[in-house]
Amino acid sequence: MSQLKQSQSGYDYRLVRAGDRERYLDLHETVWGHERTNEWYDWRFRENPYVDGTPMAVAEHDGELVGAEPCLAFRLQVGIETTTALQPADWAVHPDHRKLGVFFGMTERLLEAQADSPAQLYFNFPNEHLVPGLETFDWTIRDGPTTHYRIQNPERVVRLGSGPKREFTSVASGNLGRLVTPLARGYLQARDRLRGSVDGVSVERAESIPVGLLTTLTRHRDDGPVHVVRDAAYYRWRFANPRWETTTYVARRDGCAVAACLTCSEQRGRIRSTAVLDVVPRDASVGRDVYRALLEPILADANESDVVKVGEGPIPASVLRTFGFRANDRFPIAAFSNSTALAVRPTTRSVSEGFGIGGVDPTEHDWELQLADQDIA
Repeated sequence: MSQLKQSQSGYDYRLVRAGDRERYLDLHETVWGHERTNEWYDWRFRENPYVDGTPMAVAEHDGELVGAEPCLAFRLQVGIETTTALQPADWAVHPDHRKLGVFFGMTERLLEAQADSPAQLYFNFPNEHLVPGLETFDWTIRDGPTTHYRIQNPERVVRLGSGPKREFTSVASGNLGRLVTPLARGYLQARDRLRGSVDGVSVERAESIPVGLLTTLTRHRDDGPVHVVRDAAYYRWRFANPRWETTTYVARRDGCAVAACLTCSEQRGRIRSTAVLDVVPRDASVGRDVYRALLEPILADANESDVVKVGEGPIPASVLRTFGFRANDRFPIAAFSNSTALAVRPTTRSVSEGFGIGGVDPTEHDWELQLADQDIA
């Protein structure tokens, strides 16, 4: 981008500098409505194990930071190849500077800066407001991953939403929430009573991240969907979020670990949520009884949460339904939930020129993305 274009628009689009952290956090609070700490910023952006530095474009106007477009980095298994991918996250444009081309200016600067980086791919999960802008930059837009919700306090969830990203809309009124709350609780209690015990499987809890065990349980297939690589670096970084209360649940059969779930609980405003961020192994080979055994203590520990969520992945949808979970693309959750797309783009060229990694085209190939692979923070 030329200096002339920047000066004509009144904005300076550049890469992030070391002294921008405090200004970014101020902007983030203004846009998203919640405070984040220096520790959170360092974890999220500076301590990522897959890139040097912080992939982030920012916008300045009259010396004020008015926009930011940062990226997380992941390792992806794409066909037979493992590659680095960037996930734009936490887009922020100051309310006074929206609809003035700031998003486009930052995106141009980011794409320009990363064209020669080791990363080969972008992927992220835009809402409906960002999709048109991304399509302008040749992103391929696809259906996003499914999320399964167990709504334990409908009145609170429907009335307040779930955090700044507003997973749930306010289409349903507070009166509807008050009406369905006792019905929902009765339904969940009935579902819980109908489930039988699981014999031969024990579950243990750990308040730490057993990196060695989790990587041992992970199984990668070259012929499977595109997915985030679960190596030791991933587990040490991704779940070190200072805001999360993390717990690992390990299922054992005859004393041997066969599967694990990693959860986090957090308070966002007046909503308390629990998320099953990661499930290993990925191939659902351990059987329905193991997942049932894992979900029992997870839900017992999440009794005070307003909502519990599980991403798509190894746990069969039929098992989740027995625990009262419903998918975000099915009734009744679809009536008041926001859908999310999956956007994919190579870093070096337009998809119209043809693109492939590891023998597959990731803009068309199947993807498997759990909650930990998405831009939650």
